[in-house]
Amino acid sequence: MKFLPIERYTLLTKLSPGEIKTRLEANVEPKSNNLQIRIGWSKPKAAKPYQGSVGMDGFFISRIISYRNSFLPEIRGEVSHEVVHTAVRINMQLALFVRIFMALWFGAVVVGLVLCVGAIINGVRAGSKFEPQLLVPFPMLVFGYLMVRLSFGYEANKSRKFLRDLLQGWEEGQA
Repeated sequence: MKFLPIERYTLLTKLSPGEIKTRLEANVEPKSNNLQIRIGWSKPKAAKPYQGSVGMDGFFISRIISYRNSFLPEIRGEVSHEVVHTAVRINMQLALFVRIFMALWFGAVVVGLVLCVGAIINGVRAGSKFEPQLLVPFPMLVFGYLMVRLSFGYEANKSRKFLRDLLQGWEEGQA
């Protein structure tokens, strides 16, 4: 079971690499390096749905959203022209900081889980009263897993559909 989500797939299209680049550039604005301070739920002023960079042989983009979601996928695509079609190899994953943070968080929860299971086993052997607070790491692990999976999956599905429609493509293995 993978705790941190990564989606990899190949999108096939009849468009040329140049047409793909043009379509992506029309929907991707350059990523701003400036610190942007948003007050409340104010929506960012974006004319395009994605931000990032687009080149002839690939792209690195993420969706521009008006809400907070730390699990927003970063999308990297590699474009290669093949005999009958153009293949776009897409990799969606969490931002590096989020991957590191969640790996540390899951690691701490698993350590706590192991310690609590050990305490429960020792308590049963010693015949002492069961302590319900020893079960806390179990729901923490489930909550963390579902939070990452569902938040990432929601955004990844939106981007998958957007790219498929924009590039008039189909996923490899599906026609």
